[in-house]
Amino acid sequence: MTLEADVVPTAPGRPPARVPRYGMRGTVIVALALSAVYMVGQILFWAAPELPSQTSWLKFFLLPEPTPFQVTRVLLLVGWGVAALLGLGLLLTGRSATLAGPGGPGVHPRSVRALRACQFGILGALLLPFTVMPLATMGANPLQLLLCLPPTLAALFLVHRVQLYRRMPGWLLLTGFGWGALVGGGFGIVMITWFQRSLPGYFLSRYWERPRDSVRELYVLFPLDAALVTELGKAAGVAVLFLIFRRHIDGVISGVVLGAAVGLGFNLTETVHYLGFVNPEHHFTQFWDRQVVGLMAAHVAFTALAGAGIGAARWLPTRRDRWLVVGGGFLGAVGAHFLTDVMLILLDNRRADWYANETLGLLVGIPVMTLISSGVFVALYVLILRHGLKAQAAGLGEALRAEAVAGHGAVTEPEIGLLLSPRRRLLLEVRVWRRDGTAGLRHLQRFQQAQLDLAVQRWHRRRPGADSIIPPEERLRSRVLELKGNSTPPETSPLPTREELS
Repeated sequence: MTLEADVVPTAPGRPPARVPRYGMRGTVIVALALSAVYMVGQILFWAAPELPSQTSWLKFFLLPEPTPFQVTRVLLLVGWGVAALLGLGLLLTGRSATLAGPGGPGVHPRSVRALRACQFGILGALLLPFTVMPLATMGANPLQLLLCLPPTLAALFLVHRVQLYRRMPGWLLLTGFGWGALVGGGFGIVMITWFQRSLPGYFLSRYWERPRDSVRELYVLFPLDAALVTELGKAAGVAVLFLIFRRHIDGVISGVVLGAAVGLGFNLTETVHYLGFVNPEHHFTQFWDRQVVGLMAAHVAFTALAGAGIGAARWLPTRRDRWLVVGGGFLGAVGAHFLTDVMLILLDNRRADWYANETLGLLVGIPVMTLISSGVFVALYVLILRHGLKAQAAGLGEALRAEAVAGHGAVTEPEIGLLLSPRRRLLLEVRVWRRDGTAGLRHLQRFQQAQLDLAVQRWHRRRPGADSIIPPEERLRSRVLELKGNSTPPETSPLPTREELS
């Protein structure tokens, strides 16, 4: 696990220190942006007019604040204070770090550790308060959480496997899933709670003058608000992981996969949240809709689009193009979310008319509604993923052939076809697992991923957007040769031939 960093010269006799570069600064800016959006929601709540009526349906907007929401408000204020103090320390430590250079006094490793501790401390102070509401929701509904975990984890495994060639580390995918479940989910719930309590005051205060217009405005603004704040919280997670672990980001494929993992985490939190307060008679409907039919649609599709934009920015040479593609992906995610919510509201009102039988409406009507509302966005991220895999396969083929011609021994000509065929690699994994067990399978996977990593980084080094984050080939090649040098036990049979795997 490596952070994007600058190598800073230190005092004589000390090894060079690595100071986190703009990647960590970017994550702090993202965290500050989430806090700023939260402050906008609180200001809108303070400035909202009082509701003029206390009728039963208007009292829905005047429910008391949940205790986890109150705790979040207090912790955010404390976190802002802690972040301000750490920011001051960061400025003081950063000044000493910038003094390093040829002939300069150098940076003591303690200063580097203090710099990194301040940065992570600021991130924790700004982001951890948002995890209170998801943790409270999951703690209060353990059975619902256990019910939703198996399909969610199965979908996460599928998302990991769609990386047919070089795969991101599993811990990175789990980190994205955790962001979606805790930080993204908490930010979305908190912001929706704010706007649910403030927006009616702006529109329902005119209810008795223009009742139809006021209700229509609310029906439009609630889905729009939900789409905007939830996609912002999820896209922020993809951006943070991109900035910190940029070395593992290949491009569009990595962005789509990270976005899907974040979306799965958010969907888990949202499902448990809804199951916690809806009537138990509707639990099966919610589970069928969110954890079966719409599991790989809805939030997974929306955040995959935002992630595709962030991943595509990895290799764009100009800043303007990078901002355009990131903004386009985010706007696509917000638009897809808003359109899906509006369509589902309209279609759900007609589902009873279309299907006289309630069971038929549940088992058939919900899949049809999901297909109509978000099917096009699922198809879009699948097409983006397919295009990215084709481009990656072409680049890998060139890099593997170049490595084989170089004659270093890390990749040989017969291995190229196997590495470029996901089907043959899967069959080989099955054969090795049956022959050598889990240990042999893990060794084979590490070896082939090291070969693919070498080829991917060799391919990336020739691209227009190549930067210092790409690790040196010598280190990657040494890793491959080290794994290749670990011979198998003498009693094992040789690996199957190409004809046996085709």
